[in-house]
Amino acid sequence: MGKTKIARVDESLIDAFGRIGKSFAENIKREYNLRELFVSDILASQLIAGKVTGKKSFEFRVEKTGMNKGRLILIG
Repeated sequence: MGKTKIARVDESLIDAFGRIGKSFAENIKREYNLRELFVSDILASQLIAGKVTGKKSFEFRVEKTGMNKGRLILIG
């Protein structure tokens, strides 16, 4: 078996994921009338990668996890 390796991620990158996810989620929360919307760091990294490569729109869906809570899922 191979050894497990741990890669450290700089905190500034994690902060960037949080900011991108939060700003993207705020608009969607208003549109879907949600109090909370979970955007994972992986999804935020996909949003950043899309923006860097020039993608202007993203297909997504909101999976309701409660009465006024949801989780953002990127399609494709």
